[in-house]
Amino acid sequence: MSLRLLKEKFEDLISSSNNSSVQTQAKQALELFDAHPVLTLGTDSKEDFFKHKDILDQVMSFIFPTALTQNEIKAAVTPYTNDVIYCSTRLQNIINNAKTDNNIFHDLYKDYEDSFDLFIYAIILNVYYKYQVDFERPKTLSVIDKNGDRKRYRVVFNADFIDIYPNKNAIDITPDILDELLSHADKFEIWEKYFPKNSWTIEGFGLVTLIDTSLDERIDDFKTHLIEPNTESFQHLLQDIRRIFNIPDLQVGSYSVLENMITPPFDKNFDMLTLLPDEHMSVGKYACSHINNELFKDCKPSIIANVETYHKQTKGNRLSKILLERGLKSVALIPIPINGELGFIVELAAFKPNQLNAINMVKLDTIMPFILSYSRRTFSEYQNEISAVIQQECTAIHPSVQWRFEEEARQYIQERNFGENPVFHEIVFKDVIPLFGQVDVVSSSHARNEAIQLDLTKQLEVSKQILIDRTNINLPFYEQLIFQIDNYLFEIKEHFHTNSEQEINQFFQKQLIPLFEHFQSQSKNKKDLMAFLQAIDKTTNSLYDARKAYDETINMGNKALSAFLEKQQAKAQEIFPHYFEKFNTDGIEHNLYVGQSITKHLKYHPTVLYNLRLWQLQVTCEMEAMYYEKQKEFPLQLEVASLILAYDVPITIRYRIDEKQFDVDGAYNVRYEMIKKRIDKAHIKNTNERLTQPHKLCVVYSSTAIEREYVAYFQFLQAKNYVGKHMEIVELEELQGASGLKAIRVDLNKDLQKVSSIFTLEDIETV
Repeated sequence: MSLRLLKEKFEDLISSSNNSSVQTQAKQALELFDAHPVLTLGTDSKEDFFKHKDILDQVMSFIFPTALTQNEIKAAVTPYTNDVIYCSTRLQNIINNAKTDNNIFHDLYKDYEDSFDLFIYAIILNVYYKYQVDFERPKTLSVIDKNGDRKRYRVVFNADFIDIYPNKNAIDITPDILDELLSHADKFEIWEKYFPKNSWTIEGFGLVTLIDTSLDERIDDFKTHLIEPNTESFQHLLQDIRRIFNIPDLQVGSYSVLENMITPPFDKNFDMLTLLPDEHMSVGKYACSHINNELFKDCKPSIIANVETYHKQTKGNRLSKILLERGLKSVALIPIPINGELGFIVELAAFKPNQLNAINMVKLDTIMPFILSYSRRTFSEYQNEISAVIQQECTAIHPSVQWRFEEEARQYIQERNFGENPVFHEIVFKDVIPLFGQVDVVSSSHARNEAIQLDLTKQLEVSKQILIDRTNINLPFYEQLIFQIDNYLFEIKEHFHTNSEQEINQFFQKQLIPLFEHFQSQSKNKKDLMAFLQAIDKTTNSLYDARKAYDETINMGNKALSAFLEKQQAKAQEIFPHYFEKFNTDGIEHNLYVGQSITKHLKYHPTVLYNLRLWQLQVTCEMEAMYYEKQKEFPLQLEVASLILAYDVPITIRYRIDEKQFDVDGAYNVRYEMIKKRIDKAHIKNTNERLTQPHKLCVVYSSTAIEREYVAYFQFLQAKNYVGKHMEIVELEELQGASGLKAIRVDLNKDLQKVSSIFTLEDIETV
């Protein structure tokens, strides 16, 4: 440690400078050096060096101007160890308030805790040997104060007053050695090999200047956390904004603006500071006209530095009342445009007046571009999420074929990005085998007509009695209405047809209901009228008791069947990936399509089809048994029948973009759809007996190979007590577009005790 180079600098100034004040200052410094030669001679003992602390302070004052000591963050440090020799008042305050007791510059030139300091080696290689090795990297210093607050500083090192030279045991660093050193930059033993202990002398002192970059760092942290939008990152963002504005309890909120309506934000991480929970309103009712125009018309930030003053000026408007109720005394409202239109407002609020003001809001200029970019990205992601939810809940693509849609989408995007005019081609799967099945309510049309007849009959009979009770005034019009009611009652009983319901509803809507409402307003005796009008369903304007029971029964049954089938379908996908879809009718229908084209990576084998056919039989038996188990909870006791179409001819299915669903492709393949739609109402050949019957499972087919296959399945299911012992093979009547169809029909066990596993071909072989 020595000040020799500093003394030489002052000597040079005396001879080279024409500035009298500089020469005077240099002479004063040299007088101190002459009086205390130890400062020039130097010592390797810190204790000996710091014995002359008073003289050191005097000399250092020449390069640390007193006028700047309160503002500059600057220090003179010992070479290599970076112990502070002298520092500015501001730096001394930082050191005194630091949480650590260690020298804040101790590990200044280490890249991380376990690394070693390359700074001295850089000086030797570049200054002494003149090698052009790039050791430069930005150095920052982090200091945590006793309150836990962290400050970040950029470090500038001045080596003008450091000299370095080799000792007797120094090793000459040749270009070959340099190559080896740079090839093993992280291995201290290599550097120690060519720079042994005491091989070089470092003399002098270094000057360190710190530049407070805390705000820059906070902004960088803010930008980093904007990239990772999630719940944890939101808390970081909140702290980042508080640190940027130096307001520890700063409140941050937001609300959306859509078509001149204020609504809660789509991101529930944000509270609303200026609105009540779940509050919706038009923009004109938000605040005073000045703030409304600034925010919603001009799209400019609006700042209320003192809410109490604003409250008095506006005589207590809605905005100021809410802020004061929450203890918020200053607020900044920042509009965020999305794609040229106002998307939402960011709210900043503080608990003290003037904490937010036009001056410190200038800080927003630095971070606003990143907020806008984040907002656009977040809004776009939100819109994508909306689309994804709609697709999942409304037009979902089945996971088994998702890969094919993704392939087409990637191709579409690549073509679009290349400047071409892309077309999203229809998705086609060739040579797939269909499996169709249904569990349907028996004679559902008859059951619904019965419900309609019951409702209309009751409605007409009650209406007739209301009129009879009021015919004492002998009005022919009432008698004519009663006559019309009698005609409708006869029609319902003897000749009910599809138009009857509509005719009777029109009769009530145009004649009886207006008349009864008139009775109600005029008559004192109106209990019967009130009871009747209250029983009328507001949606249909008619009694809806029996029909409601029917609809609820269908709905409850479909929900139970659908949920059960979905659960079992997940297990079926484990057999082999296949396309699956289901539909609600007066029961549940389902389609399966399986084949090599459906899957991308797995190898299809016919045994896959056999296992899925057995699964379909098993699940259909269980679905019907489950239905009857749940039936006691339904309003009506309707029966169901089960039907399966075993089709062995491969078909092609195509996804119709405009219809958002798969459909069979080609005229030949349409035959499958025709058969599927007509077998439900088919009769057994030469009889009037419907094929589908309650408590019976029917499998329709057209080839002897399928017949043998399904007979084996049913024999297995008989052994498992899924179906009864009675099995019959019947021929179906000739159907339009399909002839020669046959069916296997077996009795179902409605008290079936379901098993937990799926049956496979291996199970059949073991029976």
